[in-house]
Amino acid sequence: MLSLFRQIEIVQKMVLKKMGIISGLLFFVFLANGAINMDSLLIVLDKTIQEEHKYEEQKELKIKLLKQELTKQESPEAVHDLYLQLFREYEAFVFDSALCYVRKHLEICEAEDNKQWVTDCKMQLARMYSIFASFYEAKDLLNSIDKTVLDPERLGACYNAYAELYTYWGEYCSNDEILKYSVLREEYMDSALAVIPKGSYSYDINYGRKCIDLRQFIEAEKALLPYLSQMAPDTRDYAVLTSLIASLYELKGQKDLQKEYLTHSAIADIRASVKENTSLGMLAYLMLNEGDINHANSYIKKSMDDANFYNARLRNVQISKILPIIDTAYQKDREKNRKNLQWTINIIVLLSLILAGIAFYLFRQMKKLAATRREVVKTNDELKKINNRLTETNQIKEAYIGRFLNQCSEYIEKLEAYRKSLNKKATAKKIDELCEMLKSPQIINDELKAFYRNFDYTFLSLFPDFVERFNELLADEDRIIPKKDKSLTVELRIFALIRLGITDSAQIADFLRYSITTIYNYRSKFRKKSLIPNGKFEDRIQKIGVETG
Repeated sequence: MLSLFRQIEIVQKMVLKKMGIISGLLFFVFLANGAINMDSLLIVLDKTIQEEHKYEEQKELKIKLLKQELTKQESPEAVHDLYLQLFREYEAFVFDSALCYVRKHLEICEAEDNKQWVTDCKMQLARMYSIFASFYEAKDLLNSIDKTVLDPERLGACYNAYAELYTYWGEYCSNDEILKYSVLREEYMDSALAVIPKGSYSYDINYGRKCIDLRQFIEAEKALLPYLSQMAPDTRDYAVLTSLIASLYELKGQKDLQKEYLTHSAIADIRASVKENTSLGMLAYLMLNEGDINHANSYIKKSMDDANFYNARLRNVQISKILPIIDTAYQKDREKNRKNLQWTINIIVLLSLILAGIAFYLFRQMKKLAATRREVVKTNDELKKINNRLTETNQIKEAYIGRFLNQCSEYIEKLEAYRKSLNKKATAKKIDELCEMLKSPQIINDELKAFYRNFDYTFLSLFPDFVERFNELLADEDRIIPKKDKSLTVELRIFALIRLGITDSAQIADFLRYSITTIYNYRSKFRKKSLIPNGKFEDRIQKIGVETG
């Protein structure tokens, strides 16, 4: 085991040398002097987001080494310890993997008949169910634990698991049930405080939360702030602590401090590869209210990417409520900038025309007038191209936004119907049927088909002659004729995305659920078959619609 940890330590040091260490050092200097400039802190956050892949590589390498060590161990204690470490690494990183390892761990502990290990696994599994919004399963697991035999530490952890369950349940339920789950959460928080040893970190965190709920801000600061200097600022614990402190300052109305600690929390989440996070989404909403639309849009999209990567239902639902608000504000801001640009262009055109008129009447400056006229003609040509692009972009934006909002609405309705059906199964204790529903990929497949139909219909509405123009670039024997009206084949979808400006094979592969190699082969095949020489085939594809317009 020591050799494993030594390997991990060496790997971590190697990775850190390659990371943005300068920004990290600046961040620690600011922190030590207690004079953090918010703009500088946001620069650190933006740079940390850019370097996220390096932290993920470090995390994945650590997990790989733990898995290798697991294959070498035979003693129950060593296997138990490694399963516990693997769960902790996956717990906030990849939901499915965390769930898989805690289930396996529970089976092993039950086979060993170790009651304490079984209890620990059940609490871990209950937390994963809570995050996935499988609240009844989580509750049943916690209820199955015999509280009378637990030591104070485990009993406090069990009560905390209940409190966390009802916290998530309250976030997921309808408005008329929020109070019920809030009361249950508070009861279990009080129960945890009653058994957790005073002076411990767990006690102070719970006590701090309690004081925040009661608006006892001075007591909450006394309980929480001392731990800031005791924790490494690139850990999940630090992210949780600073997020909690941010909620304290939110209730106190100190928005600057709330923003500062949310930023600290978001940076720690990224450096610890925590995908199950809330701070960045909350920071995005705060930036929206401050009018910083670009940061808000960037952060909320990063939060959605994290939620999709983590793959737990609850976070996706939470972020989906905020994303349309920020996206709408972002689109409005872009539209405002577009109008400002249009006004600027109009003024430039007007001034150009005035200049041309003056030059026309100044006979002695005929040469200059001729040059000005040529410039005006060139400018007008450029303006026509810009206007055509703006018009096309506006049409595409309006069409896709309308489709997006409609599809979001339909998707929410389907999620609600699916949730209700799952709830019925769970309430009726039809666990086998519930598992079958959860395992079945049918709903995903149906939604993908509907999504591609929607994409085809919208694209062909914008470019009705796309298929015809595409086939004109190919020989007769190589032309593609879709089987259905208002639909595209896979090949046509690839080049439809290229027409929309998405030229990266990796992005196209993600969109169409194909490998990058497959997309590359399709593109290469049609470039070779095209009638357009010198590799200009895809350039001509991007001009379809412009040429006819």
